[in-house]
Amino acid sequence: MVHFAGLTDEERIARLAHKASEIRKLLFGSLLLAKDTWKDELSRKPEGLKLLAATEKAEEAFAEGVHPDKTKGLEHTFGVISQRAQSIFDLMSYLSEYRKHQSP
Repeated sequence: MVHFAGLTDEERIARLAHKASEIRKLLFGSLLLAKDTWKDELSRKPEGLKLLAATEKAEEAFAEGVHPDKTKGLEHTFGVISQRAQSIFDLMSYLSEYRKHQSP
């Protein structure tokens, strides 16, 4: 848990930005693992191919370098996090439905 006692607002934002950056990187790794694990299943249907394309777009989303306005930089990082998390959710939802239809 992040403790903010005794920190300035700027220090708090810097800590939040660091934590957001860590989450962004973890989601990137998760996205790569999910795509690699299920690439064959996703490639079998047009819907899966669309998800692969969306996944690649989410992979390419990047965090801007040091932003002069730390709040805007943090906002951008959360946008990347949101895009990657949505892509992972979409992949998992599709695979759940795909597997239901593949089961005998």
